[in-house]
Amino acid sequence: MDILGDEVLVRLTLEGDRTAFSELVRRYQKQIYSLAYRMTNHPEEALDLSQEIFLRLYQVLPKYDEARPFFPWMYKVASNVCYSALRKKPQESVPLEKVIDFTPLIPQLESQPEDFAEVREVQQMVQQALAELPDKYKIPLILRFLEDMTYQQIGEILELPVSTIETRLYRGKALLQKRLALVMERGGRREMSRR
Repeated sequence: MDILGDEVLVRLTLEGDRTAFSELVRRYQKQIYSLAYRMTNHPEEALDLSQEIFLRLYQVLPKYDEARPFFPWMYKVASNVCYSALRKKPQESVPLEKVIDFTPLIPQLESQPEDFAEVREVQQMVQQALAELPDKYKIPLILRFLEDMTYQQIGEILELPVSTIETRLYRGKALLQKRLALVMERGGRREMSRR
């Protein structure tokens, strides 16, 4: 089954082959769990949500168009399940700034302890600035830089042309820089007031 393409596995699943769907789950369980964890920031809830996503995916599999790539379609289904779950429990939803992990900003092991504190402060400022962005810029930035998706994949997930994704990423980065400058300025003022 490892050598079969996603589209073939979907076709086999629709023909009643349960091992084909199990293979799809095996292939994508890490990505789906990662998405669910980013949305919930809670391991057990992410696991439950992952199972809900795969159940929903199985239910809507007959709607899949084999002419299109499977992964973006599956990711869109998964995103919709996550958003629906979060909308049902708005009081328990976790703010974006607590969900996103900016691991590239973490210093190397040989760094000094004060480097960790400085990097953590920068992470918090970036997270706060990103959280303040409108969704039309925030979501493409997350998909591109945290989920490492291509412009084409983002376009398919958000059902937008690649040119629109490029524009939103460009404007989103510019807006993020402005927000980050404001957040850093506010942080600097707080530091001054503490002295």
